Amino acid sequence: MRKILLLIFTFFSLTSFAQIDVQSLYDSSTETLTLLVKNNTGKLFRLCPFPGQDYYEPGSASFIVLRYKDVSGKVLFRRSFFVSEQLPISESTKGKFLFKYGKNKYVYDLKKLYKGNINDIYEVDVHIQMEAVSLKDKKDVYKEVIVKTYRW
Repeated sequence: MRKILLLIFTFFSLTSFAQIDVQSLYDSSTETLTLLVKNNTGKLFRLCPFPGQDYYEPGSASFIVLRYKDVSGKVLFRRSFFVSEQLPISESTKGKFLFKYGKNKYVYDLKKLYKGNINDIYEVDVHIQMEAVSLKDKKDVYKEVIVKTYRW
């Protein structure tokens, strides 16, 4: 019985304190997607991609892929971009880092990102990949993939 309790305690203590917390929130009234990324550590993290990287490869960058679909499931438009790419110029550098015990907020207007007739959209598939590397030792790597579908 002690071993079981010890295992349960160890498991919950390890899983309840994530280094980085990622939440995606969708507001159906404004068709905006908000991504909240919180650093729960005293370490500075850099969101991938690496300097000079300009491609979207799974496992190598923090990016978002949006697939806009009609009522029959046909993909009308696909858009990919790095997580910090849509920020204003004044915030783009800061958005590439997760500061110690800091929180970043990224807001995406899904209507503005769509090229086409907005009335044709039935749903949007959202694929978010977050990857961050600690700057100090580059050994702490965080990666999470979130896949959701939002009805228009």
